[in-house]
Amino acid sequence: MSEPVGSPIRTDPVSLWGHVIEGFQATNRHLHGVIAREFALDAAEAEVLLRLSRSVRQRLPMSDLSGQVAFSTGGVTKVADRLVRRGLAERVPCREDRRVTHLHLTAEGERVGGSLQRRVAEV
Repeated sequence: MSEPVGSPIRTDPVSLWGHVIEGFQATNRHLHGVIAREFALDAAEAEVLLRLSRSVRQRLPMSDLSGQVAFSTGGVTKVADRLVRRGLAERVPCREDRRVTHLHLTAEGERVGGSLQRRVAEV
């Protein structure tokens, strides 16, 4: 619960850390609202799209994505399904290991991902 406006700010480490967390949460809520309005992406879709955009070849193995975003493999599969349906990503089998599937950005995914990165940087 936040303190009333104008009340003194406690400066002990735990209170300061609490203020940092509150600020992060407020910024995160604002950012997710901006992303939903401007890109029609939910938080999970945006996170996966940003991670793919920042990867060297705009692709990552699905299992790596799962670990990076702390989703279950099933959760990443659902997000990947939505991105594929929207034409932002495609599944590409790994040439070296047929057990591995990469999620790869399409040209449209690269465009949207780039716009998303710029917008996130503005917020």
